[in-house]
Amino acid sequence: MKIELLTSEDTDRYLVRHSAEIERVLRDVMQERAIVAAYGENGKDFLLTSIIDVEPRHNAIYLGYGPDERLNTQLLEAHNATFATTHDQVRVQFSCGRVERVIHNHEAAFQIAIPSELLRLQRREYYRLVTSVVNPVKCMINTGEDMLEAIVVDISIGGVGILAYQESGELTAGTTYHGCRISLPGSGEFALSLAVCTTFEITLKNGRLTHRAGCQFIDLPPSVETEIQRYIIRVDRERRTRYI
Repeated sequence: MKIELLTSEDTDRYLVRHSAEIERVLRDVMQERAIVAAYGENGKDFLLTSIIDVEPRHNAIYLGYGPDERLNTQLLEAHNATFATTHDQVRVQFSCGRVERVIHNHEAAFQIAIPSELLRLQRREYYRLVTSVVNPVKCMINTGEDMLEAIVVDISIGGVGILAYQESGELTAGTTYHGCRISLPGSGEFALSLAVCTTFEITLKNGRLTHRAGCQFIDLPPSVETEIQRYIIRVDRERRTRYI
């Protein structure tokens, strides 16, 4: 997940300044348990966290404290920070001044001020393609103990929705898995990292229990991003041609 560089036209089009709408978006991100990437001043190193509370009365957002103390310290020492996440498949980005370490609900947490403005970057490349059942997209997820095989049910430049049978194993929301591989029919196999945002169980019509997860791509290499975008465009064009 990367910080977007915006033109003045982008800013005018995507900037949200109404406090009630900003609070609504932040609460939705919190309820979805979406992964939030927190960047310090250098814009390169970042840590993954999530919003755990929004308190307008105290003008405060609370985020989970990170496991890497080096990254925690960098964020706390920064004069300003930027946060990037997604909401309804749309990129959300906002900034703040100093980040503070506090105790919230008896646990360490980051505290920042509620932003006075927030960017919702709804771009065409985040179009989500429902994948083919006949010619499925497969994803191998490196859990650290084994490679979990999953079927991709939808895909965009931002991430994937995957489905795995319960006996294959389960993924944990809020966890990032490195060394994963995705196979795009007609394009090839590519290495990438996935951050699991949401998980839930689905029972199929035959009674078989499956594990569904919504995942975000983390630091997707430009070459892989291009191949995914080409795949989405190609499949979408093929489907449209059939029905013309």
